[in-house]
Parts: sequence; C-alpha cells; structure tokens
Amino acid sequence: MTSASAGTVVDLSCLAGARSFSCVAQMATGGDPYVRIVPEALGEAQRAQLAARDRKWVARCHPVVERDSYGVARYRYAAPGCEYGLGTD
Repeated sequence: MTSASAGTVVDLSCLAGARSFSCVAQMATGGDPYVRIVPEALGEAQRAQLAARDRKWVARCHPVVERDSYGVARYRYAAPGCEYGLGTD
C-alpha cells in the first residue's frame, strides 16, 4: 500500500502469521523514495590522510581475530578503546 500527500510518500507493508502481526512503514519526500544521496568521491589528499590514520590505528591497536569457546570469530585489541574506533588523534 503506497499513498502520497503533500509531497510525502509513505510505503506501508504488513505481514501476518499464525500468532503474529508486524508492519513497517517507510517515508520519503515526493519523487522516487529510493533515491539515496551519494557523497562526492575523495581526493588524493583525503585518501592519503585516511590511509595514514588507518595505519596509525593498526599500529597502536594490533587487531587480531580469535575464536571464542563457541567458535565465533571475535576481534581482540592490544590497547583499550580500540573496539570503539579510538586510538588515533
């Protein structure tokens, strides 16, 4: 079911099971509701800056993948805060 009013498009989808009922709504402005804005491409200077930041983070955090007792792969880090992306500037 899709409706349009005052430039807003609403897409409502519902699904019912034997003992459950679930609905989800998606709203967007008029036109194609699935158009997404894509950021501009990075320049060489920005790419170099991001690569340097990544190398600095890896050098400090030393990420290692280890399996837990259930066999699930989990990252382990050498420094605190690295699991949150901290560790640079």
